Amino acid sequence: MDQGILSILIILCLGLFSKNNTLALAATIVLGLKLMNMKQVILFLDEHAIKIGVIILTIGILTPFVSGKITLRDMENLLRSPVAILAILAGTLTVTLSGKGLGFISDNPSVVAGIVLGSVIGVAFFKGVPIGPMTAAGIVAVILSLMKR
Repeated sequence: MDQGILSILIILCLGLFSKNNTLALAATIVLGLKLMNMKQVILFLDEHAIKIGVIILTIGILTPFVSGKITLRDMENLLRSPVAILAILAGTLTVTLSGKGLGFISDNPSVVAGIVLGSVIGVAFFKGVPIGPMTAAGIVAVILSLMKR
């Protein structure tokens, strides 16, 4: 059996076993594309899905501004709340690490397997949400750069 199919079947089983519908659905879609021999779609997704996903996530983050859930008053009050200031710092750190992670993955594609496996474990067993691989790669990049010093 093709190793890619076997890997996705294992991930699909992990998704089903852990009752993680997001992981199971994603694995089913990828498996379906592979079984339908949709090589061009797979190549397109391999090259662009992360960028598309980031755009969709960013849209999700920005929609509360236009829906009225976040107002200018809320923005004004940000600097008065310790929790909001912590959120600003955490957001800044996260996107900085994610940016470093994207570059790190581009320069070190062999690390992708470990990041993917860690993400699958986090999603399947710890009810995580698979938006952390870039941050995880960023953390690896920062740790490795600190170790080189």
